[in-house]
Amino acid sequence: MDDIVDPGTGLTERQKTAVRESWAKMGTNDIVEFFCRLFKTFPYTRAYFKTLDGIDQDALKTSSKLRAHSINFKHGVSSFIDNLDDIECLVILIQKVTENHFRRNIKRKSFEEAFPLFTTLVGDVQEADEFTLNAWKDTLATVLSVITEHIKTLEAQTVGHA
Repeated sequence: MDDIVDPGTGLTERQKTAVRESWAKMGTNDIVEFFCRLFKTFPYTRAYFKTLDGIDQDALKTSSKLRAHSINFKHGVSSFIDNLDDIECLVILIQKVTENHFRRNIKRKSFEEAFPLFTTLVGDVQEADEFTLNAWKDTLATVLSVITEHIKTLEAQTVGHA
């Protein structure tokens, strides 16, 4: 029963449970650490965060602005995880996040780079097992597929209105 694949997400119940349990352990400081790693690994992404202008890399960990963004991020990811069993709602939530990022010219590449970094962070801060890490990879692959399709739609709409 636990290994039956949900046709909407491509995830099994065991994978969903692993991701939910793992996410429940993630604190705001872990998310701050994720963004610090993101900016260090992919420095170009820092330009997307205008509110962080003037804050040096070392000061980011204690920045209330990055902490606020991390809390916002945490709420967004929580909404995804809370709706893994409601594919229609999940897709709409992912599309809304995609639109928000698309307006800032954040494209698929940025998500493709960030998702493995996030999975690595989960492994580092939780010492998560291989099953949980693979469940995260599969979950994020599902999210990325929705993002990719929606970006194509948004780009087509943009071309149509140019």
